[in-house]
Amino acid sequence: MNNKWKVVLTGVTFSLALFIAPDAQASTYTVKHGDTLTKIAKAHNTTINQLKQWNKLSQDRIFIAQKLVIAPAKSAVSKLPAATKTTATTKTTAVSVVEEKFESPQNAISHTVIKGDNLTKIAKKYSISVASIKQLNNLKTDAIKVGQKLTISQQSTKDLAVEAPSAKTVEAEINFNQTADEEIEKQLKKEVALPGKVSQQTESLYGQAIEAANAVLGTPYKYGGTTIDGFDCSGFVNYIFNTVGVPMDRKSSLMYFEQDTTKVTQPVPGDLVFFKNTFIPTISHMGIYLGNNEFIHAGSKGITISNIGEKYWSERFVAYKRINNLK
Repeated sequence: MNNKWKVVLTGVTFSLALFIAPDAQASTYTVKHGDTLTKIAKAHNTTINQLKQWNKLSQDRIFIAQKLVIAPAKSAVSKLPAATKTTATTKTTAVSVVEEKFESPQNAISHTVIKGDNLTKIAKKYSISVASIKQLNNLKTDAIKVGQKLTISQQSTKDLAVEAPSAKTVEAEINFNQTADEEIEKQLKKEVALPGKVSQQTESLYGQAIEAANAVLGTPYKYGGTTIDGFDCSGFVNYIFNTVGVPMDRKSSLMYFEQDTTKVTQPVPGDLVFFKNTFIPTISHMGIYLGNNEFIHAGSKGITISNIGEKYWSERFVAYKRINNLK
């Protein structure tokens, strides 16, 4: 298909023949252990800024098994014939016309309701709040039915023009984050803060837990992992405390935050630390506090030690908490 455009620039007329080629498939790359945006950008002859724009990343953090667009679907660039001069004193100006689209690499998460499901059960399964599910699906009540398909995240796979988000989109995201924050604050207000000091027995258990955690430093990240073959954040905490004799059922970070822990006035090494908005707005990451503002956790690079004062973590920090059966 040929489209002819006429462009008049300061007395110079260009006749542009724009040849639109069929969109090519967007190329993607699956993140592996040890990858960074810098490394990926160099390997695919692009820039970090391009990768962040194509994949709607607000920061440099990436995760193992995450799919990244490394070459978006793109239309062919138009050919420009020579300019036709209409004024002797006017300079000719080069013009190019490019239409570019990209495809979001992340699929929308959905859940089909089965017998026995309720909103609370579904919310806990996906580490999201009931209020968020209701907002995403425009539910006025908690009633759901078997076979009903519920949206769990707002991500989509449709082609998006490269442009600033609309005011409506921004407002929806703000409301979504505010709902999650309100749920977190509501939970913390229900809890009576524990004192900073712990018993000698708990102090001994904490020492053993920190020793066990340090022994597996460098173990790779594995989604859902609870063994030395690979851990995710809650799986790591679960493994460590079960190892030292503190029984913990396998749960998500959000469930540990809401069901099994209580906030503390002053953390001691061995207490837990919780973060929000690492991949969903609510509680989505946890680790074991080491003291001196440091914590050990299962991050994208595996079991590692990080500092809560770092910009990324300080912006997402929520609370220090203690396992309920420890005094």
